[in-house]
Amino acid sequence: MGFSLTSLLATASLALAIPHDFQIGERAPVSTIDIRYRHDKVTNKYALAVLDKDTHQVLARVCDKSIRSGAFSALPIHVDADGEAFGTITVGSRTHAIGHRSRQVDCWSMYSNRAATVTCHVSLRHLPALDFDALAHDTPAPPCFDNFPLVEQSDVDGTPSNVTQLELAQHEIGNEGLETVQAQDQLPSHPTLRARQGSILRCPPYRETRLVGDGNPHQNYYHVQMTSKGRCGDGDCEISYETSETKTFSWTASASIAGWISGGFAVEKSHSFAENFNCVGKEGHDTNVCVWQMIAHTAYTVQNYIVYPCSNKAVRDGDPFILWSPNANNVGSEYYCVRNTCRAGKGDNWWDKSPSRPGGPRDW
Repeated sequence: MGFSLTSLLATASLALAIPHDFQIGERAPVSTIDIRYRHDKVTNKYALAVLDKDTHQVLARVCDKSIRSGAFSALPIHVDADGEAFGTITVGSRTHAIGHRSRQVDCWSMYSNRAATVTCHVSLRHLPALDFDALAHDTPAPPCFDNFPLVEQSDVDGTPSNVTQLELAQHEIGNEGLETVQAQDQLPSHPTLRARQGSILRCPPYRETRLVGDGNPHQNYYHVQMTSKGRCGDGDCEISYETSETKTFSWTASASIAGWISGGFAVEKSHSFAENFNCVGKEGHDTNVCVWQMIAHTAYTVQNYIVYPCSNKAVRDGDPFILWSPNANNVGSEYYCVRNTCRAGKGDNWWDKSPSRPGGPRDW
């Protein structure tokens, strides 16, 4: 796919039996593992992690394409994938095509101009029992990438399994909400002189929004499926997002806002995208393919005030809240391709509002 994700992603659940003879100390048996592979094509760095699918506990993690030590000396794992996430994954002595889907191995992938990711569920049934208990006290490895917003979606609903998704709150608004708020408040947006019922308001109060401190800026990403689901069928497949389908994305906030502000960051009230992007799938590997987009936003903390210009006072109006604005000039935004986990139709979306990428607008 073009580049969405982030991290990048969609649907299919794998129900697997737990082997009765597979016991690991006092822990519940590990029945299925998640294998997560990342390739940062800009720096040519790699990351490979193995997690317990049920508990999400990290069982192994390396900045490489292979895991062959510790508990995995008996079950080595190796990923051999190109920049479009086509290739193979080897678990033990068995090699599977990425995109292969069965009861034992279920994989999907994403890629963009900058990164490629592969995620696989692998059943441990009929495989050698591993001594995962030895990994319980290992010191977690440092991250392989300083900043990597392309993340895998879950196998259920497209929400990333390692990111807490914040649903848009009931009071979260966009541009339409701004007009409603100003109409209800009946306060001018800047100090003016006006007549009301024959009286002159010499210093009418007005509402404004201000940055709180430095705004504590973070980079967050809005992911949206830009195309319908292209089915591969019996041959190779391709789906495109065309320039004629221009989309516009606007700011949003976690509370009603007196007026949009940039906070001094290189952001915009709204931004439009009009580019071509193609995604491809391979016969026998992929069941569907689609184009997603990851729209980078800067999140910053703001506060509404009621300002009384005659007395030079400003009174807080409510609590501080978060304003998300799209970065100017597409900084940090990308198209990406998703295979095997596309949602039903274009327009499906999710937010990655994790606080793990502090700072203002930047490419990752």
